[in-house]
Amino acid sequence: MRPRAYSVHVKRLLRTTAIIVCCSILLLAAGFVFIGSYGRIQQRQSADIICVFGAAVWGTSPSPELEARVTWACRLYLEGRAPVIFLSGGPTGGTLTEPDVMANVALGLGVPRSALVLDAKGMNTARTLDNLREFMTNNGMTSCLMVSSPFHMARIMTLAALKGLDPVTCPPATSPVSVDLALQARAIAREELALIKDLAVLMFSP
Repeated sequence: MRPRAYSVHVKRLLRTTAIIVCCSILLLAAGFVFIGSYGRIQQRQSADIICVFGAAVWGTSPSPELEARVTWACRLYLEGRAPVIFLSGGPTGGTLTEPDVMANVALGLGVPRSALVLDAKGMNTARTLDNLREFMTNNGMTSCLMVSSPFHMARIMTLAALKGLDPVTCPPATSPVSVDLALQARAIAREELALIKDLAVLMFSP
């Protein structure tokens, strides 16, 4: 290749690379804004069931973020928005699972044990949605109030719709992360990467 032709080729390659990088940054920025904005949406309709997504447990107590989720779900239940609460999470490393800890909070807030369904196999968002869909199908349910932290809601609603659920977004009005801008920004960035990963898994799953 002649030096001049080689120079032109390199410039075109650099220009193309720059365009791809800029477009990628713009898409990531748009996704960041979308996830942050979506977390402020609250739908008011009732449903067949409330699903609460797990979070960290500290010893035998819920982390502040998990407590905010469960407290909000119990408020919705006590308002008559749904007759059942589906508590989903995974192991904690101790004797109690995340749903066990969540149930203790719910019972303390006046929700009867008969209204609680504990799903200890919800190790991640996608697995929780699969377990929820199976439970709803087996019990003739069609709609669900999705309760988690605001930064989590865009991913939940996207995956729920792709899995054929009829989701209603209903995050807490505030949570410990949502009132701290630095924590919120980090959480949204993690959620954006997690959403990309989950969509890739769904796309390439058989």
